[in-house]
Amino acid sequence: MINWIYNEYKHCGVDYSDGKLAENYDRQHQSFRNYEKEFNDMIDFLSLKDTNKLSVIDMACGTGATIMFAKDKFKKVYGVDISSEMLRQAKNKLTNSEINNVELINAGFLSYEHKDEQVDLLITKAAFHHLPDFWKQIALLKMNGMIKKGGILYINDIIFHFNAAEYQQKINEWISVFEKIISIEFREEVETHIRDEFSTFKWIMDGMIEKVGFKIENCRTYDGFVTEYHCIKVNETELKLSSSLPTE
Repeated sequence: MINWIYNEYKHCGVDYSDGKLAENYDRQHQSFRNYEKEFNDMIDFLSLKDTNKLSVIDMACGTGATIMFAKDKFKKVYGVDISSEMLRQAKNKLTNSEINNVELINAGFLSYEHKDEQVDLLITKAAFHHLPDFWKQIALLKMNGMIKKGGILYINDIIFHFNAAEYQQKINEWISVFEKIISIEFREEVETHIRDEFSTFKWIMDGMIEKVGFKIENCRTYDGFVTEYHCIKVNETELKLSSSLPTE
């Protein structure tokens, strides 16, 4: 085993390996999110056509919110998550119908090894910030190898667009909104994100994406924090990494 590989199973921020927190995740987020609208907006943002012919990896799929819509739209769906409890929630949602095009895998950005042919689309939502920047770059290298040339990488995450000198004002203003429209508990969760997790600046994220064979086709944000990337794989990269990674 390589002792210096980042351990994805050592959770930063909110620990969704806890069964109660995983169960509460959907109840909390459904109070202020419309998962179906988010899914359809993503499809429009990426200008996807004939999705029934496409395969997709949902990296850090959580409780399967996106998978529940993707399963009816895509030819093949791979749901990957580091938390076995989150995957259990996703699996429970799938048991009431006959679904043969979804595969759930307990792994993370660094530990997942895609065994099948390269996919047309890889998405990751609200999870990439779990990795420090060095390991984000390694994860992007690995994701490049999972996607067909000309395929799409979609990232939706907290990315900082502000000038670093404005960090206190910008972050305080942003966090205060969550207490007003959701709850003080969710504000505390966002504070944990800022303090303990690894969101980064847009100029850093842009550079990491472009360094590993992707072209940024489009990037949008409505608040200077929540950011979507539409990236096209234009070049193959070569990555040699031992499979001796930490396991849960």
